[in-house]
Amino acid sequence: MDQQRLVELLQASQIPDTQKVKAATAELRKNFYPHPDSLLHLLHVVVSHPEATVRMLAAVQALRLVSKHWEKIANDQKPAVRNELLQAIVREQDAKCRHGQSRIIAAIATIDFTNEEWADLLPAVMQLTNSDNVAHREVGSYIIFSLLEANAPYFEDHLSTLFDVFTKTIRDPQSRDVRVNTMQSISALLMLIDCDEDEKSVNTVQEFVPVMVDVLKDAVSSGDDERIQQSFEVFQSFLAYDPALISRYFKDLVQFMLDLAANTNAEDEVRSQALAFLAQCVKYRRMKIQGIPDMGAQLMKKSLEILSELSDDDDDEETTPARTALSVIDQLATDLPPRQVIVPLLDEFPRYASSQNPGHRKACVLALGTCAEGAPEFVSTQIGSIMPMVLNLLKDPEQSVRHSALLGLIRLGEDLSDSMSSHHDDIMTALMMNLDAASGDESDKKNVEIIRSVCGAIDSLAEGLGSDIMAKYGQSMIHRIGTFLSHPDPKVKSSAAGALGAIAASIKSAFVPYLKQTMEAMSSYIMAESGEEELALRSSVCDAMGRIAVGVGAQEFSPYVLPLLQASENALNLGNPRLRETTFILWSQLATVYQGDLGDSLAGIFKGLFESLELDEEDVELDIPEDQDGLVDEEVVVQGKKFKVKSAEEADDEVDIMDDDDDDDWDDLVGVSAQAFEKEIALEVLGDVIYAAKEKSAPYIEKTVELVAPFAEHSYEGCRKTALGTLWRTYACVWEVMEQQTGLKWEPGLPLKFEPIPNIAKLGEIVSTATLHIWPDESDRDTVTEINRSVASTLKACGPAILGQKGMMEQIITVLGTIITRSHPCQLDLGEGEEDQNTVQGSSEWDWLVVDTALDVLIGLACALGQQFAEVWKVFEKPIVKLLSSNEAVERSTAVGVVAECVAYMGSGVTPYTSTLLRPLLHRLSDEDKETKSNAAYATGQLVYHSEDAKTYLPAYNEILGKLEPLLQIKDARLQDNAAGCLCRMIIAHPDQVPIADVLPALVDLLPLKEDYEENKPVYQCLHKLYTLSNPTVQELTPKLLNVFQQVLGPPEEQLEPETRGLVQEMVRLLTK
Repeated sequence: MDQQRLVELLQASQIPDTQKVKAATAELRKNFYPHPDSLLHLLHVVVSHPEATVRMLAAVQALRLVSKHWEKIANDQKPAVRNELLQAIVREQDAKCRHGQSRIIAAIATIDFTNEEWADLLPAVMQLTNSDNVAHREVGSYIIFSLLEANAPYFEDHLSTLFDVFTKTIRDPQSRDVRVNTMQSISALLMLIDCDEDEKSVNTVQEFVPVMVDVLKDAVSSGDDERIQQSFEVFQSFLAYDPALISRYFKDLVQFMLDLAANTNAEDEVRSQALAFLAQCVKYRRMKIQGIPDMGAQLMKKSLEILSELSDDDDDEETTPARTALSVIDQLATDLPPRQVIVPLLDEFPRYASSQNPGHRKACVLALGTCAEGAPEFVSTQIGSIMPMVLNLLKDPEQSVRHSALLGLIRLGEDLSDSMSSHHDDIMTALMMNLDAASGDESDKKNVEIIRSVCGAIDSLAEGLGSDIMAKYGQSMIHRIGTFLSHPDPKVKSSAAGALGAIAASIKSAFVPYLKQTMEAMSSYIMAESGEEELALRSSVCDAMGRIAVGVGAQEFSPYVLPLLQASENALNLGNPRLRETTFILWSQLATVYQGDLGDSLAGIFKGLFESLELDEEDVELDIPEDQDGLVDEEVVVQGKKFKVKSAEEADDEVDIMDDDDDDDWDDLVGVSAQAFEKEIALEVLGDVIYAAKEKSAPYIEKTVELVAPFAEHSYEGCRKTALGTLWRTYACVWEVMEQQTGLKWEPGLPLKFEPIPNIAKLGEIVSTATLHIWPDESDRDTVTEINRSVASTLKACGPAILGQKGMMEQIITVLGTIITRSHPCQLDLGEGEEDQNTVQGSSEWDWLVVDTALDVLIGLACALGQQFAEVWKVFEKPIVKLLSSNEAVERSTAVGVVAECVAYMGSGVTPYTSTLLRPLLHRLSDEDKETKSNAAYATGQLVYHSEDAKTYLPAYNEILGKLEPLLQIKDARLQDNAAGCLCRMIIAHPDQVPIADVLPALVDLLPLKEDYEENKPVYQCLHKLYTLSNPTVQELTPKLLNVFQQVLGPPEEQLEPETRGLVQEMVRLLTK
């Protein structure tokens, strides 16, 4: 083999000439790399060529060939090669070349160690780490890191030896490189430590933490960007392993990072990395953070202060301390209890909102908007006191503050628009004021941002404020926003389209007078086929048209539907990811509006969705510079996920061989492919279309299930979540169509009263198998929540058939048990066991949603099983009763509601549990929280009505009546309606135990019920029973009651169920004879 030609080809691959690079690469691949000798020749270049660039290139290629050729090298040649590599790395002056050579040594050692060869490597490396020569120590420490990175399990029995070395090297007095290399080595061996079995190693690693903080401090103070980055990555890596490894100093580490982030004298990049670490701590160690007194509040307040540094010209895409602080605030709201993080924000809000510093005024409203998504329920309860300050900020003299207030309002509107309805006049006035102020010079960039933000606010608020409120502003607003469809800036056109779509979806038929003009104004944009801005506009218009269709309805939109569907099918071929996704969403909207009656286009919709799911997912491309390409394994782990790395020789015409970036610069690692994001949308829409089309989707069901089921195990949690949701909706759709076609209706309990058709049983098997495979161990909170919702709604809609699938009942009970007791993997810190979870109180709203939806599955089981559910209740009674006395009002009210629903479904099956349920329910009738009291009235009535254990509950009748009396006076939280329902159920059960002459007149004064129509059933059953018993009090009240009956028989229709309506009509007939 021609050594000189090899060198020439390596050098040729550096020339900035694509054709020459291709030719050189082709010759290397064809004539050199297939032969084992090429590895020896490359290694010779690595150790002897005078040019560092050539040595580095040779190292890259040699590393790739080690696994392929090393074992084919003659055994008598290997000792000399190994020896020469060690000698060369010691004399190597170029750091990148040393790193390349270290990785070659590690790759060879990985093979040799397996074959019990190269026994003298480790002693030689240890000797280097103990050398008086600092350069030798740097080489030795990096070889150790490379060995651990390449083959950590080999060192499982050598931990104590390594720890002895690291104890010295991490404190190296002369070399920062040695100290940082040691940190990286410690990170690489964390996977080897069994925290339950190896307490000594855990203690040793814990004691390294303060020293590693000192290493980071030194790197920061010296401005060594590369070492700073590497140090932060080590601390990040600790979050992926057992919390015990860092627990002793976790609080101190968080405090250090927080102080570093808040230090305005530190470099922006350093502060941003400290904040990014804190955000990861909140995400992956939320229980630990929650357990540190006042830490949540500190994190929120410091982040708010850092956010106030946001400058007017900050680029949204730029990573700055202020932008990163906003992501910390988002994480805090999502993962910690509102009282720990939202309350401190609200405490600071008035001071910030009235500050002379515009940065403070911007920060508070941006933070508030960001928190709305993470804690919508809690923030909604505070809107009354916060909104006046937000409105003031919308009228702030500083344009940048008004812009921030509009952005905050958009975020609030997305989750809380219904809570802001009482402020609609002031909000709309402020929006129009901002629009007027920005309309002077519409070409000004800042004015354009204001116009877009006003449109964005209308977009987010319109549907939540409701049709009545939006109709007040409809005409003026539609004309005003409509003019922006011809604005010169495509982004303004997009925002205007979004606002008009939202208005139409809100005001519904009231939009019809503007439909033709609006569709004509938008129609030209829906035909764009090129240009990034033009396709982005087409995407926004596509979305807006879908919402307009939902608003005006099928008949009014019919002239536009077929051309729009044809254009949408063509849009899939334009190679624009966002346009493809909005096209899918449009299909969902149109399928819903037309109930799948879309003619031939329905086949095109399924075809487009199927093709999306069948797309090959590209390997996630990692932006790894050529000079380290091949110095990493074929797989890398990023944020806990494994990705394949595309080598430069596989990538398309990547010719920039050398790069000045450092060999550890992995800034652009991306976790999820674009195709996976698209498939997430396609999976969701497929479920929407099938459920909307019902029997029209029958020809596509089999292929849907075949394509969707594998996504339940996709590496991206968004695909897992939507796949399972779609499988369950498909099952529900097929079941409902079967009931409709056969006239059969499921009944509670097992065995089934009729045998479902075979394809449903098969579909049930596929759905249950896919679900049970991931439900018990899924770590993603949103995926578990989606499974809970799907199972609950299907049990209520389709009954017990799915419970007959193998292992389904047992697994549901097991999973619900872990969730309700908060010991499911998605409720634990990453790597955490159950033992530390009960030391903290409260949870974030998203954490509670997992429990809340699991409780809904329990109600679904009760619905599907009926009286048989009494056996299941045995398992859950204790944890549910514990929730009844929770410190959190939302947990108490939910638990009481669950008791009520379960009792209603299991009927007399509740009898054995009467005594254990009655006492806590009586206690909750006096709860400080109105929602809990209201639910307790409902639950108590159900218990008395269904239980056959009268001797237990009758002695409490007077106590119950005494607690109900004040509830009948409270016009809030459905209290009057639920108290009335409870009272009526008590009368139905035991009319002789209730002083009817005293209570009935007060009850009749409340009729007809205004909020909870479900309680009309016991009310009118009770009145009917009293008439049947010829009760004198009810007869005296007949004139009043006839008026009530007349009202309740009128609109709205949903006041009465058909059975109850028949009962009322019968009473009217008898009383008016």
